[in-house]
Amino acid sequence: MKKLVRMFGALLLVSSAVFAADNSIYINQIGSTSEIDIKQDGSANKLYGVGDSAGTAAIFSGSSQDIDIRQIGSNNLLGIDVQSDVDQGLGIELTYIITGSNSVASIDINGDGGSVAANNKIDIQQTGDYSDLIFDLLGSGNDLTASTTGGTLNDLTFDIDADDLNTVIAVSGGGGNKTTMTLGTDSSTVNYTASGASNELTLTQSGTGGVSGHNFDLDITGSSNELTVTQSGNAMYDTDVNITGSTNTWTIIQEQ
Repeated sequence: MKKLVRMFGALLLVSSAVFAADNSIYINQIGSTSEIDIKQDGSANKLYGVGDSAGTAAIFSGSSQDIDIRQIGSNNLLGIDVQSDVDQGLGIELTYIITGSNSVASIDINGDGGSVAANNKIDIQQTGDYSDLIFDLLGSGNDLTASTTGGTLNDLTFDIDADDLNTVIAVSGGGGNKTTMTLGTDSSTVNYTASGASNELTLTQSGTGGVSGHNFDLDITGSSNELTVTQSGNAMYDTDVNITGSTNTWTIIQEQ
């Protein structure tokens, strides 16, 4: 049976009152084939688990979940833990859109090692202000798309342990930028594009690169730049770098 949950506006679950300046959502969801849409528009924003703290993540537990979370403006805070154990078919389809203000998000998909989900589809879009994301993923056959635009601090940090991974990262139009990826994967592709401002990428891949393993692609046009890439064992490295201007600093190590 399909479960549909839609939440809009200033909504406070597990509380006795709702305040205009505190549109908090506390979630502990259990069940498969769920469709969950959450939108927080303005003011203090917050999405965590019951307990209301940065150390208490909102739980989404179950297979084949479709989760859409949007935080628009104001203080923003997100902490979610998605748990799924799908071996075939669609695991988790997650869309996270953050538009402006103080941001800070933590997304964990089976990162605790309790389950391993296959065929997850992740779409992350950050726009403006203090954006900061920590993303953990354990599973195989994943598509990950992430972008950050609109200036200010930007930041994307990925810790991914997944085979057959397709990753597209687009950073554009100013801000502190910074993308750090640790990919313990086989048969992965990473396509990274940046346009301006401070830039900075640290990519580490490891594992079995043989038979269409390691791959990396980068295209930066300008600003401070700084690139560190390490692709490790069992051959099949592939790095394609195209940087046009600004300060530049490269370190690329590919080793057997």
